[in-house]
Amino acid sequence: MTNREVFVTALAMLGAGFDRKLTAPAIELYWLALGDLTEDEMKQSVARAALECRFMPAPSELRAFVKPKADPATAAVLAWQAVRKAIDKYDWNIGSIDFGSLVNAVVRNLGGWDTLCKATLLELDNPGWLRKRFEEVYGLLASTNSESLNGEPLGGALPPLYVGAKHVAVSIDGQPVAKRIEAKGANDARASIQVHIRNLADEKAAE
Repeated sequence: MTNREVFVTALAMLGAGFDRKLTAPAIELYWLALGDLTEDEMKQSVARAALECRFMPAPSELRAFVKPKADPATAAVLAWQAVRKAIDKYDWNIGSIDFGSLVNAVVRNLGGWDTLCKATLLELDNPGWLRKRFEEVYGLLASTNSESLNGEPLGGALPPLYVGAKHVAVSIDGQPVAKRIEAKGANDARASIQVHIRNLADEKAAE
């Protein structure tokens, strides 16, 4: 994650190069969308923008320089690989498992985590129909607004509050699953919005 001071300095330099003075709200918007980039990624993005852009780039343009959008078919394959490994590693005897909103919704459309864990190897592995169906549903839901997805963590066999119940978060292609925050006040609401925007940015980067 980029140091806030380094981020603001890089953004100010970019704005100066395009004769654009950024307001505090604008800087905050860029931070929400790009704050997860490393310092090297941020510097690389700014350098490319200075060389290739005619106008001040939007956050999505800066992000695309260092995190280009993945091919949807490739993203579906990577998501399935993560799910398939998780089936072997965790099975159904857990409290819950979270792959992120999109993949959670795909699994839920296939019958849920228990359905996948109880499936036979023939159903799961190539040319298993579950894998094919997973990739089809992933493609259909990939462009859906995350708020419209039934993307809550998937339940396992153990009650959520059961002592010793494991609650697992599984990353897809190295992208961590964002922590879910419930807003209880002004500060928490702001934090919740930040996480939501980060989720959207991650999903867009994975498309």
